[in-house]
Amino acid sequence: MTVSPPCDLQGLFSGFAAYLGLDLVEYGQAQTVIALLVNPEHLNQAGNLHGGVIAAMADAALGMCGTWNIDPDLWRLSLTLSLNINYMAPAPAGSRVRVIARVRGGGPKIYMAACDVLDAEDNLLASAEGVFKRSRLRRLPA
Repeated sequence: MTVSPPCDLQGLFSGFAAYLGLDLVEYGQAQTVIALLVNPEHLNQAGNLHGGVIAAMADAALGMCGTWNIDPDLWRLSLTLSLNINYMAPAPAGSRVRVIARVRGGGPKIYMAACDVLDAEDNLLASAEGVFKRSRLRRLPA
């Protein structure tokens, strides 16, 4: 079951994710998809998407993919325990990149997740995996 993100879920991004301009495209039981339009402020000195921005996108998507709950009024946070990224290809300014993250295993408190970072033509830009800790369920902020 996949749920399109209501407006209030977009507001649950951290201030940093919002500052980067991350867009929550899909949030559901199967996967989380986060996208970004690459702007000049996202670039490294070579004129490509900065690896730190890719890492932040991966961390956000991986952290969210393990927090989905069938009750849309309940929310769960996650804490990154470890994160590993492999970079494969550059992304220039003006391109749209997205991260597709899925839970790969774990239990009720700790989970493992993996993601791919893709460009608009589905070229693999990076892959990442991590271990995360789930918090308790809580009501969405008003």
